Amino acid sequence: MKKLFITVFFIAIYTTIQAQEVQETQSRHPHWVEDFSQALKISKKTHKPLLVLFTGSDWCSPCKMLHEDFFNTEKFIAIADKDLVLYKADFPRRTDVITPEKRHENTSIQRKYQVRGFPTVLMLDSSGKELGRFAGYSFMRDTEPHYTLVKNAIEQNSKLF
Repeated sequence: MKKLFITVFFIAIYTTIQAQEVQETQSRHPHWVEDFSQALKISKKTHKPLLVLFTGSDWCSPCKMLHEDFFNTEKFIAIADKDLVLYKADFPRRTDVITPEKRHENTSIQRKYQVRGFPTVLMLDSSGKELGRFAGYSFMRDTEPHYTLVKNAIEQNSKLF
């Protein structure tokens, strides 16, 4: 009886620890800088390229899938933490998701870089020069082109410094 109690006790502790680890992994998200000019400053200071995501967070199905399959993965988060500055230019349909000022800022960035579709991932150097872009996301859910874009931009940017 004592052995059974000890075994059940350790199984309960192990299960609790595993559940906490899964929850921590699932709740980890990349850090998105809130202001574009601040993101450029951070990029310049850290010598990291700037990834700009153009998205429609509340209506664009491919955008939502890209977040799930690419941006919210441990693999991407590890790359972003080490080598990228992130900015999200969101174009939600709901007016309460972002402020009018933020919408104006995002629209200005969209016009400057001539972004025409969602999602679009744009890679910039610290001066705002485009290093590459990838528009769209397939229902095949293949993130390899996105990883290639990021890898190439990091390599190009490293040659600048």
